[in-house]
Amino acid sequence: MRNLINRLDAICHPFPGTHVLGLISSVFLITSLVVWPTVGETGDQADGIMPIPALAKTLKTNQQLAPLSEPFVIRTERVQAGDSLSRLFSRQNLAPQLLHTLIQAEQGNRRISRLNVGQTIEFRYSGENLNELAVIQSPFQQTVAIHADGGWSIEQRKRDPEIYIEHARATIDSSLFIAGARAGLPDNLIMELADIYGHVIDFVYEIRKGDQFAVTFEKRYLDGEFIEYGNILATEFVNSGESFLAVRYTDNQGDTGYYDEKGVSLRKAFLRAPLNFRRISSNFSHSRKHPVTGVRRPHRGTDYAAPIGTPVYAAGDGKIIHRGAKGGYGKTVVMKHGTTVTTLYAHLSRYGKFRTGQQVKQGEVIGYVGSTGLSTGPHLHYEFIFNGVHRNPRTILDKLPKAKTLPQTEITSFDHLAEPLIASLNAQRNNAELAFQTITTPK
Repeated sequence: MRNLINRLDAICHPFPGTHVLGLISSVFLITSLVVWPTVGETGDQADGIMPIPALAKTLKTNQQLAPLSEPFVIRTERVQAGDSLSRLFSRQNLAPQLLHTLIQAEQGNRRISRLNVGQTIEFRYSGENLNELAVIQSPFQQTVAIHADGGWSIEQRKRDPEIYIEHARATIDSSLFIAGARAGLPDNLIMELADIYGHVIDFVYEIRKGDQFAVTFEKRYLDGEFIEYGNILATEFVNSGESFLAVRYTDNQGDTGYYDEKGVSLRKAFLRAPLNFRRISSNFSHSRKHPVTGVRRPHRGTDYAAPIGTPVYAAGDGKIIHRGAKGGYGKTVVMKHGTTVTTLYAHLSRYGKFRTGQQVKQGEVIGYVGSTGLSTGPHLHYEFIFNGVHRNPRTILDKLPKAKTLPQTEITSFDHLAEPLIASLNAQRNNAELAFQTITTPK
């Protein structure tokens, strides 16, 4: 070794000694790499670290086993009225035999041939060969038929969205819709908010300037891209100083509803009003001058002004006992709810699909707003008859039996879900009050 050092010193002269040491170190490093153990040889790998030469060999092997596949060429079809899978195959210039073998592969809910107008269908090709056919139900779900070895297999593919929780709060100056839009809520969430409280608040007659609401809701993303708004998880509505809390909860039977902080459902036996409306044209009155005949007589109901064609909903579960013209009422539907309550819906432009004698569930469409009979403009005339006496539909509801309460066996589970959601609503209220005080308090 001394002779080797002396020879190196002679070669490197007159370089400094430090350069000589660096060269010697390089020689030892190269020698170590050459003799390093490879795969299959013994070596200390207790820490699970793979030596560099072995890693390179592994990557090379994987590349040989899994070559990069060519991406699909996707040709998209939008289902039009009258379209069938056969027609779509024809537009794609695909053989009928291919469709025949696909239909034979359908089983149970794994069906590709059930199409709805507006759906997107993706034909996924590899070269000229059809490899997959996908029916897109939503960004999160699709039914896919895979073609391989002359046959088809069908599977459901689902992706879970990324859920983000957001909050909104607003004070009403003129209408719920304007306040909701100002708070950044889309139309569908504003309508859902109205539906949640549709059994306890009349959003035309009972809304007051200064009413407030707070909403905790979902926003759904996929791969970091916003896709859609989700459910309202909790909300508080302050109407004329009275607070109404609502928390979304699914019970052990799989039924989802909205409940207050005590686990009492906001859903009542009857809707506060039988349609989604913009304004009210006349209130219940025991003496009102008729706008057409000029005769002063009791107005036993409530008129809701709305555009022609606005859907009219059954206020509660019941049976249709009249569907047809009824004097000055024009086209009318009358429903019987149990033995004590009857509701009447008049001046309709047309009827829903339900006929006399059929059972109808609350919220199903029984007709559409019109101006038939003695009417000065499009509106719904709505009557609520309790034990044979006409009653104000907005006040009698408070005297009817209360809504159901969650069973005691579910209260613990409900409280566990509701507490943080209600706390988030309280935090929104407290922050809003603090901000108001900060702005209005003189310095």
